[in-house]
Amino acid sequence: MLTWKGKVVTILLVVLCSYTLYSKKIDNDYISKSSYPVETADYILNEVENGDLDLSKMKMFNDYNYGSYLLFRGIPVFIDSRADLYSPEFNEDCNIFSDYLSISGIAMYYEDGFNKYGVTHVMSYRNSKLTMLLTKDTDNYKMLYKDDHFVFFERLNVKTENEE
Repeated sequence: MLTWKGKVVTILLVVLCSYTLYSKKIDNDYISKSSYPVETADYILNEVENGDLDLSKMKMFNDYNYGSYLLFRGIPVFIDSRADLYSPEFNEDCNIFSDYLSISGIAMYYEDGFNKYGVTHVMSYRNSKLTMLLTKDTDNYKMLYKDDHFVFFERLNVKTENEE
């Protein structure tokens, strides 16, 4: 080990062991497609590039857990993991976090919540309660995209509280 041959053998063994351990992980996705809407975000950005969606006019309702990922991709969100920003102290006359919980948990009629915030699009987990209801409401919602984990809807009859 103290000779130059021993040092070379040691270095080669370390490199070989490192390669063996990490070669299986080289092709792994950095972001889990089951936890984050990677493919749905790709779809949205592709539609923006094609001119079929306008991010500046889109007001999307999304689930809390992946809002930060959508922001990272440049897609505006309803809520993200910085829950303190959505409390009444930072938002006059509304509590976005509480409203999010009520809408996604079906404690509030989703149309009332969407009208309150002018929601134009909805992205949710494929197996959520909200997705189940929106899938059946074909008069008001058009499914634009779905994959194994997420669904993206367009709201067809957008109203705001002021229009009611």
